[in-house]
Amino acid sequence: MKVIGTAGHIDHGKSTLVHRLTGIDPDRLDEEKRRGMTIDLGFAWLTLPSGIEASIVDVPGHERFVKNMLAGAAGVDVALLVVAADEGIMPQTREHLDILDLLGVRCGVIALTKADLVESEWLDLIRDEVSSTLDHTSLAGSTIVPVSSTTGFGLPALLAALDVALATGPSPRDRGRPFVPVDRVFSVPGFGTVVTGTLHDGVLDESSEVEIVPGQVRTRIRTLQTHEAHVTRAESGARVALNLHGLSTHDVARGDVVAPRGAVVSTSRLDASIRVLSSSPLPLRHGVRASVHIGAAERAATVSILGADEIEPGAGGWVQLRLAEPIAATRDQRFVIRLPSPARTIAGGVVADVSPRHRRSDPRAVDLLTNLLSSDSTVAVLAAVEGDRPRSAEEIAFRSGLSTQNAEEALAKVVRSGGARTVGDHYITTSRWEQMAGRVRAALNTYHATYPLRRGMPREELRDQVGWRSAFWADVVTSLAQEGLVRDHGSLVAMAGHTGGISGRRDDADAVLQKLRAHPHAPPSASELKETSGVDDALLRAMVSEREIVKVDEGVYFDREVYDDMVRRIVAVIDRDGTVSVAAVRDLFATTRKYALALLEHLDDEHITRRSGDARVLGSKAPSRA
Repeated sequence: MKVIGTAGHIDHGKSTLVHRLTGIDPDRLDEEKRRGMTIDLGFAWLTLPSGIEASIVDVPGHERFVKNMLAGAAGVDVALLVVAADEGIMPQTREHLDILDLLGVRCGVIALTKADLVESEWLDLIRDEVSSTLDHTSLAGSTIVPVSSTTGFGLPALLAALDVALATGPSPRDRGRPFVPVDRVFSVPGFGTVVTGTLHDGVLDESSEVEIVPGQVRTRIRTLQTHEAHVTRAESGARVALNLHGLSTHDVARGDVVAPRGAVVSTSRLDASIRVLSSSPLPLRHGVRASVHIGAAERAATVSILGADEIEPGAGGWVQLRLAEPIAATRDQRFVIRLPSPARTIAGGVVADVSPRHRRSDPRAVDLLTNLLSSDSTVAVLAAVEGDRPRSAEEIAFRSGLSTQNAEEALAKVVRSGGARTVGDHYITTSRWEQMAGRVRAALNTYHATYPLRRGMPREELRDQVGWRSAFWADVVTSLAQEGLVRDHGSLVAMAGHTGGISGRRDDADAVLQKLRAHPHAPPSASELKETSGVDDALLRAMVSEREIVKVDEGVYFDREVYDDMVRRIVAVIDRDGTVSVAAVRDLFATTRKYALALLEHLDDEHITRRSGDARVLGSKAPSRA
């Protein structure tokens, strides 16, 4: 299914022509009927002679309602430009043509209405004028058909031309991420809130879980309609009406987007490629305030030009749009920029990145954005992988504007060529990986030089120094270990060639163990060990790290086996008597109060025991007595 959108100056007969072609009056509002002027979007549909079913979005032609016209023009496949034969090209004809051009509408049919009111010679002059005007627009070469909505003259030829245009125009794109820009919101008694719009980029099923973006309000499609007929599934390009469960009309507005969770994002910044209209009387300047129209939404924005101070009429460039309020957007979505006073369309373009993270002065930004919009899928994917963290295949597909399948195929090529690599089930550019690996090497080498006897650096301390997010760190360490760069000791990480530990000072360590075991329950202090064995703090820390000794207090160390035996015996006493005192521990091991108290306070810290008055009871981490 495809969408036909009208365009043209006020009073040139757009709504009357739609009514004559479809039998449906697109003017819905009482005010429109009273004034005889379209002021908001109208909707109709028809089946063409070939059997093609098409939706029609009828737009207002008055300059005061251009923003309403823009809300309906974004989803148009074929433009039906209406020019009255008795007036010819008028100001809003030209602006509507500019808007269609900026929105990338490349397929159209021109209806010369009111052809019954002019002589044939005049009609030929108007046809030439229209053809000449179209020469410099996206609708150049479109079929021009004189018609009369009053007499019916030319209507069969117009339907045939629309048939050809719809059949030869581009097919609706399906990237597996469906979304519906909302162009109308209303309530139906007994059913609740209904929204309408054109479905883009995928398929929606009745009962699908969706959200309203921005705002991320969760809901479900209760019923789904196309052209007032109930359907269970709608495909990309269809005009749809969605009855949303549990929402009021205050929860959703024109310009919002209905989509499955994650299909579109809410953002306040967009990077984009733009073109300034050649007809613009002035350049687009850096820092200007403007209105941005994207999908069915309008937002105030500040235009930040990348790498320049202005863009001349007829020229293109790159900008970052800083929006006053969040908007729902996708990569490759087209938009229009209008200046507020005097109100006029000045530029438009296509979104390259919905989550930019660069400075305006960054010289790499333009190259990255150019690659994101590349028609070469491998170039676009490699640009989408770029960043300071690994990205999932789904995220890369979203950034590159590809379907998930096409993105995964391109990713496989990029990995094989060496441009990127995997980290777990994510991807990162090879250059970024090498930068990170270099930081890991530097941090570990510094740590090993400072603490040569330690087996490795605490994993989280290393992550903090390298500056990586914890969500990816485990996969990063695993990948570095698989490459042979580091050795993974669980909570510790070391360079692959680092021996560390106490293996190089085994004799000194054995001397410490011998002295501790000689007086197992009243061992010599650290200062005494240093005086008699020639050891130092580094060796003692290494022995603690390798679980050969246990530090229970400043300067107090026990042999590991002795310590484990003491813990078992203390737990057994508490298990038997319910509590244990400092004096009881002193007597149990024939030691002094100093050692008994230091040991129990250490066990309190480890939650093996817990103080209760002057005694100890079992703590939450007491070993099993089974």
